[in-house]
Amino acid sequence: MEQKQQPRNDLNISGIGRMGGGVFKDVKIDGMGKIGGDIDCLAFTSNGTVGVEGSLQAESMNINGTAKVEGTATLDKMVIGGMSTFDDNVYCRSVVINGRVTFGESLKSDKVEVGGILKAKGDVQCETFSVKGHFTIGGLLNADHVDIKLNLPCSAQEIGGEHIVVRKWKSPRFWEQIQHGFSIRLKAHNIEGNHIDLEYAEVDTVRGNDVSIGPGCTIRLVEYKNTIHLDPESKVGSCVRI
Repeated sequence: MEQKQQPRNDLNISGIGRMGGGVFKDVKIDGMGKIGGDIDCLAFTSNGTVGVEGSLQAESMNINGTAKVEGTATLDKMVIGGMSTFDDNVYCRSVVINGRVTFGESLKSDKVEVGGILKAKGDVQCETFSVKGHFTIGGLLNADHVDIKLNLPCSAQEIGGEHIVVRKWKSPRFWEQIQHGFSIRLKAHNIEGNHIDLEYAEVDTVRGNDVSIGPGCTIRLVEYKNTIHLDPESKVGSCVRI
C-alpha cells in the first residue's frame, strides 16, 4: 500500500511569533519569527527577521531581511539580498549573494555568484565561483572556474581550480570614491591550478601549468610547467619551472 505524503500547508508570520518545525509548502516571514525545529519546505522567504533553531531543507530561499539557520541547510537555490548567517554546513546548487552572508562551516554548490559580501570560516567548493564583491574564506576555495573582479579586498587561505582569473574591476566613478584609501588586493597563501591569470594579488606560492602574473602582484614563489608571463610592475621573489 502506498503511503500518503504529508500535506504541505503554508506558514506565514507577519507579526511576532514562534512556531515549531515541520513540513510546509511556502514559509514567509514579514515580521519577527522564531522556528524551533527542522523545516522542510518548497520556498523559504524572509522580508523580516527569522531564526531557525534546526535544519532547513527547501527548493528556494530568498532573504531580503535577516535570517539565521543553526542547523545544516540543503537548498536548490539561494538568493540573499539582506543578511544571513548559517552556523552549520550549507549544500546549495545555486547561490546568489547581493547582501551579506556568513557561513560558520563550509559551503558546497554548483554555482556561486557574489555581488555583496561572503564570509566562510571553512571551505567553499563549487564548479563556478564569480565575484564582483568581497569574500573572506578561512579554508580552501576550490572551483573549476574562478572569476574574481576586484573592487574590494578579498582573501582565502588557499585557492585551487582549473581556470583562475583575477582582475581589478574597472569600476564606475562613484565606486572609485568609495574605493579610495582601500588596498584592493586578493590575498592568499597558495593558488594552484592549470591556467592562472592574476592581477593585484598577494600570494606566497603560485603553482600552475600556464601562469600569467599581471600588474600589482606580490608573489614569493611562482612554479610553472608550460608557460609563464611576468609583468614588470609586479614583484616576484623567484620563478621556477617544474
